[in-house]
Amino acid sequence: EKIKNLLKREPTITELGGFDVMWSEHCSYKSSRPKLKLFEDAEANYDYVLAGPGEDAGVIDIGDGYVLAFRIESHNHPSAIEPYHGAATGIGGIIRDVLCMGARPIALLDPLRFGRLAGNSHSQWLFKYVVKGIADYGNCTGIPTIGGEVEFDDSFEHNCLVNVACIGLGTIDDFKHAPSRAYNPGDYIILMGGSTGRDGIHGVTFASRTLTEMSEADRPAVQIGDPFTKKMIIEATLEAVKTGFVRGLKDLGGGGLTCATSELTGDGNTGAK
Repeated sequence: EKIKNLLKREPTITELGGFDVMWSEHCSYKSSRPKLKLFEDAEANYDYVLAGPGEDAGVIDIGDGYVLAFRIESHNHPSAIEPYHGAATGIGGIIRDVLCMGARPIALLDPLRFGRLAGNSHSQWLFKYVVKGIADYGNCTGIPTIGGEVEFDDSFEHNCLVNVACIGLGTIDDFKHAPSRAYNPGDYIILMGGSTGRDGIHGVTFASRTLTEMSEADRPAVQIGDPFTKKMIIEATLEAVKTGFVRGLKDLGGGGLTCATSELTGDGNTGAK
C-alpha cells in the first residue's frame, strides 16, 4: 500500500523488485541509521575529514596533497553459507568503495569471529575457507592483507562475523574528480565490470534476513568473485580519473543498477533513464 501511495498507481513487477532492493536492511540501514547519524557532522567539525557518512568510503587529508580513504563492512550472511565466495566478494566490495573515492586500494584488514573450533567441523570449514577467500582475492588483485584478528566463541556458532576493511591512498585532485553524485544533466553513466550471471540474485534481501536452517537454499544469492577482472577495473578506473573527464564514480554493489543509479542521481538532484 505504501508503494501504491507513492506511485499513485499499481506498481509493476520491476518496480516492486526495485523497492525490495532499496528498502532492504542491506541498502537502507534501517536499524543502524540512528547510530550513523551521530557521526554526520564529522566533515563540518574536522577540517581534515573530506568525506564522511553517506559516502562510499571515509576520506581524510594526510597532508602534502595526499588523502587516505578507508572502508570497513561485514559480509556475514554470505560467508555463513558460502564462506569462500562470501568472504572474497566482501573484499571485492570494499575495494570498489575505496576505488570510487579516486584512491588506489593498498591494504586489507580482516577482524573475524567464529564458533569454537575444537570438535566442530562446521566452524573449522567456515574458518578455513573465509580466510582462504580473503587471501586469494587480495593476492589476485595485488592488495596485501596487512593485519587481522580472530576470536572463537560459541555465540558465533550459527552466525560468523566476517568484517573486512580496505585502505586506499590517493591525491586530493583525484578525490575531487570522483564525487558519488551525478550533478550534470546530459552526462552518460558508463557501466563496467565482469559479465552478469545468475549468481547474486536477491542477494541484498537474503543478506537482510535472519539466518535459519533453511538459509542453505540461498547459496545462489552469493555472488561469485572475479578478482582478475577487478584488477583490470582498478587500473582502468584510476587511469580514467587522471584524464579529468570523469565527473563521478559509484560502485555497483548488491543493490545493482537500481541502487547505484538512484544514489547517484538522488544525491545530485537529477535523474537517469
